[in-house]
Amino acid sequence: MNRTIIKLFLCLCIVTALPSYAYNTVHYYFRTVDIRNGLSQNSVNRIFQDKKGFMWFGTKDGLSRYDGLSFRIYNNENSNLGRNFITVLYEDSKGNIWVGTDGGLYIYNPILDSFTEFNLVSDKGTVIRDFVTMIRCDEHSNLWISVENQGLFCYNSDENKLRNYLHDAGLANVHRFWLNGNTCWLALYGDNLYYTKAGFESPLQPFKDANGNEIFKGDIINCEVVGPHNYTYIASSNGLTEVNFVTGKSRRILDAFARTLEFKSDDELWVGTEKGLYIYNLTTNKLTHLTVPDQDDSYALSDNAIYSIYRDRENGMWVGSYFGGVNYYPYQWTYFEKFYPREEIKFFGRRVREICEGNDGTLWIGTEDKGLFNFNPETEEMVPFEHPDIYKNVHALCLDGDDLWVGTFSRGLNKVNLRTRQVKHYSRDKGENSLTASDAFTVCKTAAEDIWIGTTSGLFKYNRSLDNFTHIPQLGSLFVYDILEDFEGNLWFATFSNGVFSYNTQTQQWKSYLSNEKDSTSLSYNKVISIYEDSKKRLWFMTMGKGFCRYNRETDNFTRYDTSKGLPNNTVYKMVEDRRGNLWVTSNYGLTCFNPDTEAMHVYTTANGLLSNQFNFQSGYCDKKGRIYFGSINGFVIFDPDNFVENTFLPPVVITDFYLFNKRLSVDTPGSPLQQNITYADNIELDADQNSFAFQVAALSYQAPEMNRLMYKLEGFDQEWYMLGRNSMITYSNLPYGSYTLRIKGSNGDGKWNDVERVLNVRIHPPFYLSVWAYVIYVILVLCSLVATILYLKRRTQEKHRLAMEKFEWKKERELYSAKIDFFTNVAHEIRTPLTLIKSPLENVLLSKEVSDEIRDDLEVMDLNTNRLLDLVNQLLDFRKTETQGFQLNFVEYDVVDILQKTYKRFKPLAREKGLKLTIDSPESLYASVDREGLTKIISNLMTNGVKYSETYIRIKLYVEGDQMLLLACNDGRVVPMEMREEIFKPFVQYKAGVLHSVSGTGIGLPLARSLAELHGGTLCMVDSMENNQFLLSLPIKHAHTIQTKEQVVHEESIERQEVEEEPDLQNRYTLLVVEDSLEMQAFIVKQLSAKYRVLTALNGVEALKVLEEHTVNLVISDVMMPEMDGLELCEHLKSAVDYSHIPVILLTAKTTLQAKIEGMKLGADVYIEKPFSVEYLKVCVSNLLSNREKLRVAFVHSPFEQVNSMAMTKADETFLKTLKEVVVANMQDPDFNLDDMASQLNMSRSSLNRKIKGILDMTPNDYIRLERLKKAVQLLKEGECRINEVCYMIGFNTPSYFAKCFQKQFGVLPKDFIK
Repeated sequence: MNRTIIKLFLCLCIVTALPSYAYNTVHYYFRTVDIRNGLSQNSVNRIFQDKKGFMWFGTKDGLSRYDGLSFRIYNNENSNLGRNFITVLYEDSKGNIWVGTDGGLYIYNPILDSFTEFNLVSDKGTVIRDFVTMIRCDEHSNLWISVENQGLFCYNSDENKLRNYLHDAGLANVHRFWLNGNTCWLALYGDNLYYTKAGFESPLQPFKDANGNEIFKGDIINCEVVGPHNYTYIASSNGLTEVNFVTGKSRRILDAFARTLEFKSDDELWVGTEKGLYIYNLTTNKLTHLTVPDQDDSYALSDNAIYSIYRDRENGMWVGSYFGGVNYYPYQWTYFEKFYPREEIKFFGRRVREICEGNDGTLWIGTEDKGLFNFNPETEEMVPFEHPDIYKNVHALCLDGDDLWVGTFSRGLNKVNLRTRQVKHYSRDKGENSLTASDAFTVCKTAAEDIWIGTTSGLFKYNRSLDNFTHIPQLGSLFVYDILEDFEGNLWFATFSNGVFSYNTQTQQWKSYLSNEKDSTSLSYNKVISIYEDSKKRLWFMTMGKGFCRYNRETDNFTRYDTSKGLPNNTVYKMVEDRRGNLWVTSNYGLTCFNPDTEAMHVYTTANGLLSNQFNFQSGYCDKKGRIYFGSINGFVIFDPDNFVENTFLPPVVITDFYLFNKRLSVDTPGSPLQQNITYADNIELDADQNSFAFQVAALSYQAPEMNRLMYKLEGFDQEWYMLGRNSMITYSNLPYGSYTLRIKGSNGDGKWNDVERVLNVRIHPPFYLSVWAYVIYVILVLCSLVATILYLKRRTQEKHRLAMEKFEWKKERELYSAKIDFFTNVAHEIRTPLTLIKSPLENVLLSKEVSDEIRDDLEVMDLNTNRLLDLVNQLLDFRKTETQGFQLNFVEYDVVDILQKTYKRFKPLAREKGLKLTIDSPESLYASVDREGLTKIISNLMTNGVKYSETYIRIKLYVEGDQMLLLACNDGRVVPMEMREEIFKPFVQYKAGVLHSVSGTGIGLPLARSLAELHGGTLCMVDSMENNQFLLSLPIKHAHTIQTKEQVVHEESIERQEVEEEPDLQNRYTLLVVEDSLEMQAFIVKQLSAKYRVLTALNGVEALKVLEEHTVNLVISDVMMPEMDGLELCEHLKSAVDYSHIPVILLTAKTTLQAKIEGMKLGADVYIEKPFSVEYLKVCVSNLLSNREKLRVAFVHSPFEQVNSMAMTKADETFLKTLKEVVVANMQDPDFNLDDMASQLNMSRSSLNRKIKGILDMTPNDYIRLERLKKAVQLLKEGECRINEVCYMIGFNTPSYFAKCFQKQFGVLPKDFIK
C-alpha cells in the first residue's frame, strides 16, 4: 500500500516536472515574407537587424536587405559577394557586417555599400575558405570564427592578426561555440560538447552533468542561448535541453530536432525545429506547438522546418524557414483575435453579416455563405446551426425572448426557438397579412415587444396574437435597410435610396430626412445602411458613399464626417461604442476609432492585424465585457480596446536608394555622384546637369510598415512639409543650382512621429559658366577687356579726331561745292525767265515779214546763242538734280540707233566746222529700255567732249555683249594720264595739261553723263588705253521698270498755227488769271493775251485764291516755282475744291523732265508748257481749252437730250453737277424755287454757287433751273402720256403760254410741233 502511494507520488512529481502542451489557448498570427515579396530565396539560414534598423536575411541564394516594404538583393552577380550560400551574419562594433558563406568570409562595408573578401592569412598559414558556421565577439572585441575543416579562428582587429586553433588536432568540425568568461565551449559536430581555456592552453574536456553523464555525446548542437537563473538552453538534434553549467543540472524539455533558439521575453522561449515552432513558457512550463495547417492559412507558419529565429528592436519575432521564407510575428500593441475558416473551424463562413447575443451569453453569428453559427466567446467553441429552412445567406438576427428571428436573402424570415431548436419559416406570400417580401434585411424588437421587419419591398410589423404581418403603408415599397428605437421610444428607419424616416410612437407622426447637395447640414447621403445611438443619446447614420453623420436634435439637422476629416473611406458599414466613449466605425478601407468629442480618428488596417480592410453590412457588436466584434468579408475579429497599448517605438528614417533621372545609382556606378552609400551619406554634391533626382526613403518599423508615415521638406526650395505617398519616393526635377537641406521625419503605425530627423545636405553645383573658376576667368577677361578697351578708346579717339578733321575738311569742301552748285543753279533758274523774255519776242520778230534779211541774220545768230545758253542752263539744272537724287528716269523701249543718229546729225556740222572726222559704227537697229532724254544727254556730252578735245577724229561704236549695250567713244586728243581718268568725272574738274588749258567749259558734262549712266543701272568710264582717249558706256538692255505705253510728245513745231475767230464781245466774255512771281514774265504774258481776253494777275498761289474768290475766272495760267504756294499746290487746290474744280489750268515751268510733266498732269493740270516757251503755242493752248468748253456748253444748251454731266471736266465737277441736278429735279414742281433755295440745299453761299454754275455752264442759276425744267418737259412729251398743259404745270411753269415761249426760244420749236 505504502509502495503504491510512493509510486503514485513519484509519478505525480514526474508529470509535474514535465512540460505540458497547450493547444489553441493563444493564437499566433504571422505575416509571411517570401520570394513573392522580393526575398532572394525562401530558404532563410540567418536573420539579423543592423544598427540602422534594416533586416538582413541570409539565404541559400544571396543576401537580402529589407526595410519593411522592399528588398535589396546582394549576390555574386551584382556585387563583390563571392558566394550566394549565406551561413552566418554578424555586425561588429564599427558597423561592418561579416557575412559567412559556404566558401569563405566576406565583409560588407555599409558606407561604401560594397563587399570585401576576408583573405587574411593566419599564423598557421591558413585562409578562411570553407563553410563558416559561427561568428562571435569576446569581451576584448576579438572576433571568433568557426569554419568547417579549418577549426576555430580568432581575429584581432587592432593588430590585424588572425590566429588559427584546432586546425591540426584531428577533431571533428567546430559546429558551435560560445565564450563564458575565460572558458570556451566547443560543440563538435556529431561528437560532444567540450570546454577549455580561451587560450587553448589546456586540453579539451567533455561536459558532464551533475550525474557525471556526457549528455551531449554524439549529439549535434545547433544553437544555445543563456536564460535567467544561470540556465543555458541548448538546441540540438536530440531536442531542447536546459543546463545549469554552474551546478551541472540538466533537463530535457523537448524531444525534437531543434535548430535555433530565441527569447521573445524573459519567460518565453521560441524553439525552431524540423517539426515546426515551439513556444516554451518558462513560468508555466508549457509548450505551444505551431505547425503548418493542412488547410491554407495565411496567418499560420509557412513551413515546419525552422532554421532561424530573431527578435528585432520592436520585440517582433522573425522566423526563417527552409521552404517558406520568413514569418513575422509583430509585438501585439493592438491585438485582434481572428476567426476565419482555419484548421479548427474550417466549416465556418467568411462573409460574416450579423452578430447577436443570446440569453446564455453565447453569440449567434449569421454569415452570407455558410449560414448560422453559435459561438462561445469563453471557450471559443464554434457550432453551426443546421436546419433546412434556414438559408445559408443570413441578413438579419434579432433575439426575442427564447426566439431568434433570422432574416435571409431571398428565402424569407425564420423564427428559431433556442430551447427546442424548432424553426418556423415565413416565406413570401401575396396574402393580406402575410410577408410579401422574400428578403429580410433587418429585424428590430422595441421596448414595447413589437417586432419590426425591414425588407427590400417595404416595412412590416409582426402581430404576435395573430402570428401574421402588417405592411406599413407610409414607407410603401421602399428598401428598408436598418431599424433603431431611440431612448425616447421613437423609431428610425434607414432606407437604401430614400434617406431616413422617423416615427414618433406617441404622436404617431412620420418625418423624412433627405440629402440636399446645397445644404451641408442636411443628411449626407440618401443611401443609409446603418443607424446607431451612443451612450450620450446621439444618433449616428452610416451611408454608402458619403461617410457618416450625426443628428443634432436641438437644430434638427446633421453634422457630416467623411474622408476630408480623416475617414479612410466614405462607405461606412457599422458603428459600435466602446467603454471609453470612442466610436469604432467599419468601412471599405479599415477600421476607424473615432473620438466624438475631439473628432480625432485613428485608422487600423490589415497591417495592424485585421482580417480584411473591407468589412460587411450590419456586422458589429459589443458584449457585456467590452469586447467588440466586427464581421468582414474574410471572417470576424474580436478585440478589447482597453487592452490596446500605444506603440511607443519611434522608427528611424533612412534613405535607401538614390535615383538620377529615374536610374538607381550606387557608389560603384560609373558616373555616380555618390562618394558613399546614400543611407549613410550626410552630404551629396551634384553637377548642374544632375538636377533631376529622387530618394527612396523608409521608416524602419515592421509592426505595420504600410501604416508608417513619412514627411519631408527641402529647405531652400519647399515652403512647407509634404506627406509622402505609398511609394515613399521623394522626387525633384530641374532644381536650380544652390545648397539645400533635405529633412525627413517618420512615424509609426499609431502616428507617433520621431523627432530625430534624417538630414541630408544637397548641393547642386552651378554650370561652369557660373562657377568660381568661371568668375575668375570672367574677372581676368574683364580686366583684359578694360585694358583693351582703354587702348581701343585711345586709338579710337585719335582716329576719331583724324576722321573729324577729314570730315571737317570734306564738309568745308562740300559746303564750298554745294554753294557753287547752289549758286549756279539759282543763277540758272533766274536766267531761264529772262531767256524766255528774250526768246519769245525774238521769235515774234523772226516771224514778222517786215524784218530785212540783214537784220534777220543777226537775229538768227541771237536765237542760236539763246538756245546755246538755254542748253547750258538745262545741263546745269540736270546735274543738280542728279546730285540731289531728284532726277527720275522713265524707262521706255526705244531704238537706241535712232537716238544716236539724231544726235550725230546735230553734231556733224560742228565737227565739220572744226575739221574733225566724226564716224558712227552701229547696227541697223537696237532696242533697249532707256530714258530717251537721259541717254541723249549722255551721248551729247560724249560728243561735245570729243569735239572740244579731239585733233583729227571722233569714232563712235555701238554694240551688244550679253545683256549689256555698249557705246565706245574714241578721240585722238591729248591722252588723259591714268591718274586723272577718274578725276575728270568729278564736278568742275578739267584736264588742262598741254594744249588743253585753252579749252573752255564748265567741267560738269562728264560728271552729269556718269550720273545719268548710273541712274540707268550702268557705268561710264575710260578704257585703260594709252593710244587714245576711249570712253565706254555700258547700259543694261532690259530694265525692270520699263513703261509699256508709248510716250506721246507734242512738239511745238507740230502744232499748226490756228487762227481763232474773234467774236465781237470776246474780250469781255473770257477772263484769264496769270499767276507768276516774275513781274517781267507776268507783264509779257499779259501783253500777249490781253488783246483777246480779260487778264487778271497774281504773284503766287495765295494771291490767286483771293482773286478767284472775287472774280469769275475761265482759265488759270500759273508758273510752277513760286513763293508761299507754288503752282503745283495751287493746281491741286483748284482741282480738289468744288468752287474751282471746273477751271482749266496751264502750268508754265522750268522743270523739263518727263517726271515733272507727269507730276503736274496727275495733279489735274490741263496743259504743261516748258520754259522758255513759244507764245504762239501758249495762245493756241488757251484758245483750244476755251473753245472746247464753249462747244460743250452750246451742245448742252441747245440739245434737248444732252445731260448736264457732259459738262464735267473733273470728278469733282461730275459730283457737283449730279447733286445740282438732283436738287433741281426734286424741286421742279415748285414754281417759286430759286437760287436761294438751291444754295441752302447745297450748303453753299449764294455767290459761290452763282460763280460755280457760271464757270461750268456759262449761265445763271435761274437759267439752269429753267433749262432743266424744259429738258424734263422734252422727256415727258416724248413719253406721250401727258398733255402739254399737264407737262407745263408738272415742271413748275405757271402758264402754258410762257412755257411755250420758253420752249421755242430754247429748242427753236413749239411744244406741239415737237410732239409731231
